[in-house]
Amino acid sequence: MTENKVTSIHEARAIFDLLGIKEVTKEWQHKQGTQVFELPFKTMYYNGHAEINRFSIYKSGYVRKMVVHPTKGTSYSCYQLNKTRKSDEYFKDYEWNEDFTEQKWTGKYRKSNRTERIMIPKHKDRYIYLCNYILKNYYRNNKCAIVGEYTMKRVTEVHDEWWKNKSFDGGLPWSEECKSETFTKDEVKVIINGHRYNLS
Repeated sequence: MTENKVTSIHEARAIFDLLGIKEVTKEWQHKQGTQVFELPFKTMYYNGHAEINRFSIYKSGYVRKMVVHPTKGTSYSCYQLNKTRKSDEYFKDYEWNEDFTEQKWTGKYRKSNRTERIMIPKHKDRYIYLCNYILKNYYRNNKCAIVGEYTMKRVTEVHDEWWKNKSFDGGLPWSEECKSETFTKDEVKVIINGHRYNLS
């Protein structure tokens, strides 16, 4: 089945609501035309670290993933999610005199390639773009394990117990019962305005 993309802001809002993706915009951000959203789960890493998944869209045309402090819960950095394109720039070509005290234009230009972000000027398009990004990278792939707070707590506890136990044989700290279990992934589908979206 071909995955449908969200094409309207109404569908994007409905999906955010359905998946529990909350807007956590602060008043000062709202005044600047910024909106901030947070996923209802954290990304769990092998060392037990859990990362809050927070995203923002800006009046300037940027869409970003926020890097959140693990204990304070504040965003301290970000990285761009906008698509990129290559563009050419031309600079005047200069040459130095013999004692390197003066430059003179050669009458030529040097070409340089640079990568620039493609801005998304309309608010609704930024909203839709973010929704499709989240669906593709957090719900439609196998890279992200969606786990609850209790599971994260237990994984951290077992991880700590494993390293405290000096007699482990190098295997994973799971019981034989867990090793023999077969886990299957449920297929999750959503229908909005007659369009079916596969979230699994």
